[in-house]
Amino acid sequence: MKQDAKNLVGICGLYCGACPYYLDYRENDVEELKRISQRLGIPIEEIRCDGCLSDKVLPQCVDCRHGFRSCANDKAVTWCFQCPELPCQRLKDFLDIHVVNGISHHAHVIDDLQYMKKHGIEKWVRKQEESGCCPECGKKLYWFAYECPECHTKIR
Repeated sequence: MKQDAKNLVGICGLYCGACPYYLDYRENDVEELKRISQRLGIPIEEIRCDGCLSDKVLPQCVDCRHGFRSCANDKAVTWCFQCPELPCQRLKDFLDIHVVNGISHHAHVIDDLQYMKKHGIEKWVRKQEESGCCPECGKKLYWFAYECPECHTKIR
C-alpha cells in the first residue's frame, strides 16, 4: 500500500478520501472551497489536506477537538483499532455528532475500526475507495453525496 493511502486512514476510523477538506482541492470544487473558506475563516488557497497522517493537515484536524490525535499519541498507537480499549467512550460519543444531508459521517467508525483490526487497513482502504465513487461514472464523491455531481446518478 502506498503511503498516500495510509494517510487517508483517519486515526478515529474515518476515511479522509471522501472528506471535502481532501477532495475539494483535488477536484477543484470551487463552490465547496468557498463554503469551507467562509465556514473556517481561512483563504481558499490554504484549504488543502492530504489526509490525517500526512504532513499537510488542516488546523481543524490537527487540533482534533475530539481528542483522538492526542489520545493515540498518549497510548503510542497510530489508529484507534490498535488500542486495547477499543471501543472507548470517546469513540462512542463520536458516533452521531456530525450529520450532513441526514447522513451521520461518524456512524460507522467503530465497525470500521474493528474491520481494520481484523482485515487490515489495505483491504479497508480499497473498500472505501470503491464505495466512495459513483457506480456509473466513477467520480470520487463526498461522504454526504446523494447524487453524483457529474452524471447525476442517485447514490443513496
